[in-house]
Amino acid sequence: MTGHRTGTESSVARHLAHIVGMVWLAVAAIAGAQETVYVSDKLYVPIRSGAGGDYRILHKGIPSGTALTQLGINDDETWAEVETRGGIRGFMRAQFIQSSPPAAMRVSELEEQLEQVTQERDRLRSSLSNTQSEATEVTGTASELRDQLTAVEAELTEVKRVSAAALELDAQNRTLTTELETLRADAELLRLENVRLQERISNAQIIDGALAVLLGVAITVVVPRLVPRRRRNDGWS
Repeated sequence: MTGHRTGTESSVARHLAHIVGMVWLAVAAIAGAQETVYVSDKLYVPIRSGAGGDYRILHKGIPSGTALTQLGINDDETWAEVETRGGIRGFMRAQFIQSSPPAAMRVSELEEQLEQVTQERDRLRSSLSNTQSEATEVTGTASELRDQLTAVEAELTEVKRVSAAALELDAQNRTLTTELETLRADAELLRLENVRLQERISNAQIIDGALAVLLGVAITVVVPRLVPRRRRNDGWS
């Protein structure tokens, strides 16, 4: 009896587990089939030939957001006389007419504005990126120009130094040229003085020679006269 009871309880438990599983599957299926939906804001309002639902339809449906010209409204303000841009003139329920654009149109306009702003932002970002790239290039160019300026300044300093040395050499050359001319003039004066001295010496030698000749002549003439003559021994003494 105990074994039979145990087998029955086990069978019941399996059956209950199977039922619970089927219930969970059903619940899951129902939950999966459920979906949140929304009422569409896209309306199509007909235009009738008179202020009432029994009048003939002139236009099957004007979509929401369509601009109309209101010409008038009936006494209880339930029907408005309107005219489309295409020239259709009739009556439409006043509850579907409002003075401002519907929210869907405003959202669409806002989305367009947002798209424009986004495009402008992207354009500005691109422009900023290009500007930054140009700024980087300009910075690099400025750095190169500074390096070139430094090199030119160094070259200019060297040119000034060389020019100063050249000017100094020119001044020294001028001084040396002047001194050389002075020395040449002094040498010419010395040469002339030497010529004069040579002439004086030559003249002095001539005079000395003449004096020597005269002295010789004088000695030849005068000396014999100064020496007494010996008397001749003629035998008469």
